[in-house]
Amino acid sequence: MSKTLMLDFEEEIEYSVIGISTNLKDYRLTFYLNRLSSLQFKRVNPFVFKHKEQVFSYSLYIYLDYNNLRNYYLISNKSNAVKLVKKYQHFDYLLLMDGDIDKDFLIDLSKQIKTCDNVNLTSVIDIADFEKIKNLRTAFDMHLDAVLTNL
Repeated sequence: MSKTLMLDFEEEIEYSVIGISTNLKDYRLTFYLNRLSSLQFKRVNPFVFKHKEQVFSYSLYIYLDYNNLRNYYLISNKSNAVKLVKKYQHFDYLLLMDGDIDKDFLIDLSKQIKTCDNVNLTSVIDIADFEKIKNLRTAFDMHLDAVLTNL
């Protein structure tokens, strides 16, 4: 008698990213973002990333848009002057999104964010650099799983 082996796995989430350069504190930026559109960010446990025996904590805000099947994650790109994604050191925050997101939507959202007070620069950026840092991507996905479980 033959046996059938069934593998259970989750698809890897594909993110879209907008970089944001501003001198605003995270809570002020989320205030402006929430006023700007229908986004409703909520602060959750910070993303903690360990690298070379050092621990870094990056503020994290989440908005789950059930109507449009999109999730938004606003994460600080710096912790005590240490950048999360060094290639994008000119960005203070990264807005990661997953779900049904097309290029036009990203460009329009980036332009809207640029209109916020004290936002100096926004840009749609290539997620490939985030993907290349495998430990970072894995740690971020695991953190999101834990946070979303507790919401």
